[in-house]
Amino acid sequence: ERVSAIAKDVLEALAGVIDKHGVTYSEYRVLKQWLIDIGQFGEWPLWLDVFLEHNVEEVAYRGQHGTKGSIEGPYYVADAKTLPSKCELPMRDNEVGSKLVFEGQVRDLDGKGLGGATVELWHADDEGYYSHFAPHIPDGNLRGTIVADGEGRFEITTIQPAPYQIPTDGPTG
Repeated sequence: ERVSAIAKDVLEALAGVIDKHGVTYSEYRVLKQWLIDIGQFGEWPLWLDVFLEHNVEEVAYRGQHGTKGSIEGPYYVADAKTLPSKCELPMRDNEVGSKLVFEGQVRDLDGKGLGGATVELWHADDEGYYSHFAPHIPDGNLRGTIVADGEGRFEITTIQPAPYQIPTDGPTG
């Protein structure tokens, strides 16, 4: 019921924008085609990440203390393989890229290590492709849910991903 109410409000807000700006049929057709193109380019996850998810994160952080969270991003996949505090992310035998070691500690508001905390890490390969979103990459590649040790520490060995950028050859860019 709540999702239905939210969807109704989204549609009412869009109708309000059309009314506010006096959108013509010509303008509507251009907007409609742009939205269709986003889908045909497979960019809905990217578009939602770029333009909306940060608002959801702001709402999620209200009333919280400590480090503000970050958006999941368009390439998040739930239920990544669970790995120990010191680990190597699952990767292909021939994974190309410079070795990268990512280490840290999860702490509570008083600075005490949070044993058993989880760190979800996923990233693109050396060419910028993500598992589950590129057919030539095995599912689960360069993804993991790491369980911190008793002191909240973790050390993850992986490869340096390609720089993240919004593609400019599609409708989102």
